[in-house]
Amino acid sequence: MSWTGFDLLAPHYFWLEYFSFGGLLRRTRAALLPNLAGCRRVLILGEGDGRFLEAFLLANPTAMVDCLDLSPGMTSLALARIKKIPAAESRVHFHLGDARQWNFPQAHYDLLVANFFLDCFCQPELAQLLERLAIALAPGGKLLVGDFHWPEGRLARAPARLALNLMYGFFKLFTGISAGKLVDPGPGLQALGFTRARQVDFLGGFLRSSLWSGKG
Repeated sequence: MSWTGFDLLAPHYFWLEYFSFGGLLRRTRAALLPNLAGCRRVLILGEGDGRFLEAFLLANPTAMVDCLDLSPGMTSLALARIKKIPAAESRVHFHLGDARQWNFPQAHYDLLVANFFLDCFCQPELAQLLERLAIALAPGGKLLVGDFHWPEGRLARAPARLALNLMYGFFKLFTGISAGKLVDPGPGLQALGFTRARQVDFLGGFLRSSLWSGKG
């Protein structure tokens, strides 16, 4: 992936998202926010322009958050957003880096957040990344995944395939993501001992927010 590609998209990302899906991606990110109360050590992966971060900080006024993102442009937008929240800046540490190479602390976080992030990786990279996330999660911690998902109904699959092909073509061209198709992280998470605790679907299951519990 290229940070320069995401930097080019950063000023326009809100409107690209809005004209593509309206407010549904925002709703997907925030759907399970009420279930995250009590999380104190948090890592948000690929946060982008900070909309989830802003909502999370307002709902969890004592949480300490690490944000890992590849793009300086996206990180600047997120920082500008949280500066509007009293005392929030002191609770967030931004890290510029690639999650495939970042040095994750072991058994540290009680919440990991990956909203519209895991879909950027091909199967081998995703499998390795999930293993690293499992190591970084404290016993009994949670993993929030908001992302695209193959809908169950046959009639919904054709428009979903078209939308995904267009999106992967666009982001592969502009950002160099390794993924060329959507890979479901669910089987990999289950193999690592995660269990799905809650799930909310939109657009007939094309958008899904899932909360996973790690090993106790």
